Amino acid sequence: MRNLLILFVCLFSFSYVMFAQENNEKPVVYVEFFCNPKGISSNLVEGLRNNMIQGIQETNRVILVDVASQASLSNEEERRKVESAMGDLTARTAQMRTLGAHYIIMGDVASMTASWKAYSSGGGYYKGSVHWSIKVIDAATGTIKATKTFAHEGLTGSTGDTQNAAIASTCSYAKHSMEDFVDDTFPIEGMILKVESTSRRNDKAETVYIDLGSSRGIAKKQKFTVYLEVDIAGELSRKEIGSLSAQEVVSANRTLCKVTKGGDKVLEAVKEGHKLVVVSRKERTFLDMI
Repeated sequence: MRNLLILFVCLFSFSYVMFAQENNEKPVVYVEFFCNPKGISSNLVEGLRNNMIQGIQETNRVILVDVASQASLSNEEERRKVESAMGDLTARTAQMRTLGAHYIIMGDVASMTASWKAYSSGGGYYKGSVHWSIKVIDAATGTIKATKTFAHEGLTGSTGDTQNAAIASTCSYAKHSMEDFVDDTFPIEGMILKVESTSRRNDKAETVYIDLGSSRGIAKKQKFTVYLEVDIAGELSRKEIGSLSAQEVVSANRTLCKVTKGGDKVLEAVKEGHKLVVVSRKERTFLDMI
């Protein structure tokens, strides 16, 4: 019975991945087991990985597949803990590609420590510090799409009564780091379909419809940069002309957006029949501007 259940789950996951690929929806991203350095608790490493997975899932921007949920891959967990087994990475990547992966996330922990902080009145607590990195592999080519290093310490280092408790608590910050990582690594790209409303003087666009919606994980207030795409001597080029903010996700493939910058240029480009490409971006804060 248990084997039948595992088979059903694997078949369902595979079918869903293939459906997503055929309908050009979210990219399918497999999460590999993290490398487990000597001297670091495997439970702490797995806790860090789980926090990363949760953070990516909450963005709703990719189809995330944990290799632990795939029977043909999860059996590799123990084998991959042996250093000599890491040489067959190419074959394992090919296997994930066959299962439908577009990208593969691999993680590496550099250090997990906790230092004692004493109170002047006596007693104290442990403060955690976690350094780790991830790389994203393009499953089709085997090349690295992106790398990112994280350091959770200081203000983002959490506390605990024991060293392990402080480290485990600090690992939770991995979840909060994923929104920016996903925005940078898996940007969503679409195009403006039509101008829905203009200003009273009819000299600039105020709202527009784009061809992205809930099927791509678009949510209200998602920010976009608008680019004018032009053909220069047979070569496509892009020029930034404005920005948008998602106002209402109306369907799987449609979102009404407010034009927050460059409304005059957007309206002019639409009237002239130019293609306007929109690319997702994170919301800029004061710290991003200084």
